[in-house]
Amino acid sequence: MEQDSSTNGKVRPSAPMRGPAEGSVDSKVRLSPRKIAFVLGSAALAVACVVLALQYFVAERLPILSEAILQAASERWQKNGPASYDLDLELGGAQPGSVHVEVRNKAVTLETRDGRTPGRWTWDTWSVPGLFDTLSQDLQIAEDPEQQIQAAPGTKWRLRCEFDPQYGYPLQYHRLVTGGPEVFWRVTKFQPK
Repeated sequence: MEQDSSTNGKVRPSAPMRGPAEGSVDSKVRLSPRKIAFVLGSAALAVACVVLALQYFVAERLPILSEAILQAASERWQKNGPASYDLDLELGGAQPGSVHVEVRNKAVTLETRDGRTPGRWTWDTWSVPGLFDTLSQDLQIAEDPEQQIQAAPGTKWRLRCEFDPQYGYPLQYHRLVTGGPEVFWRVTKFQPK
């Protein structure tokens, strides 16, 4: 209680205590640990979605593979490709991993898959001519997957590939299959010998 000189010494009740002024830091609602966890989890999910979308759309920016594009790249390889080279690939999709191939005088002399040497019968698959064979087979299957490989009705194969402008070898390949396994590979190192 305060004395007020204007009221001739009478005691006047003091103003009731109020909380902090509206808009001040103390008046803001504090977040519970649950709300903080929800916000952080939502932010992490949003970042993960952006990363996945970027990976998907980067692959989608590869040119569509056609017979004419494959033929032109194959001819460029026949004309300019070295007889000896080392090739490293990164594989994604259904069976991710890494492959290293060494070719000398057009013959595969070594292949490793994830650091291990597979059976000799698989070595040619990851040489440049083997990559061209795979692309050619996939183009044929993509025309009619139901007929070619007895795929489920409505199955579609979308093939995208980028080729090296100088030598013609496939740089990146992405096979997207509705209702089936995705295949992606890219050359991480190509070194003529």
